[in-house]
Amino acid sequence: MFGLLAQATVGPGYLKVAQDRTQVKDSPSISTNGELPAADEEAIFKHYGLTYQAGTSGEQQLARR
Repeated sequence: MFGLLAQATVGPGYLKVAQDRTQVKDSPSISTNGELPAADEEAIFKHYGLTYQAGTSGEQQLARR
């Protein structure tokens, strides 16, 4: 699952995102030690209504878990 860190709250032992639970649970996901292929990144942006722009050299915009 992916959640947006914008407007997230960080506390001791937790991270609370601003999106509701259903939206985060319905987001595209990867395995615990997986890596999101660059070709699949656009789906994450689209899920949250964000504009996706690939890196100028084809680099990934999202980090690995």
